[in-house]
Amino acid sequence: MEHIAAFMLLVGCNADATTCQEIPVPVAAYENVAECDRELAIQIRLGGAGQERVYGACKEIDEEAFEQSATIDWSISRSGKLIVTFEAEPQVVAAR
Repeated sequence: MEHIAAFMLLVGCNADATTCQEIPVPVAAYENVAECDRELAIQIRLGGAGQERVYGACKEIDEEAFEQSATIDWSISRSGKLIVTFEAEPQVVAAR
């Protein structure tokens, strides 16, 4: 199994960033943040067709967390930075 330690998120918005949506990327998971960061600029250019503004970020994650259910939240800061939070959901085990 491949080690995964980062993921990429792109968000496209209107000019004043009041309406935004996630943009699919061809490769979302990376082995490390440096590899993700190298691809980020080109993916912003390629994924931004039809969007007035495109924001992107690479988020480091724990390898085990990538295998669990998780919640990914994002927001755009006043300075125009995409802020991403990742929270792994607790594992629920059914018992008799």
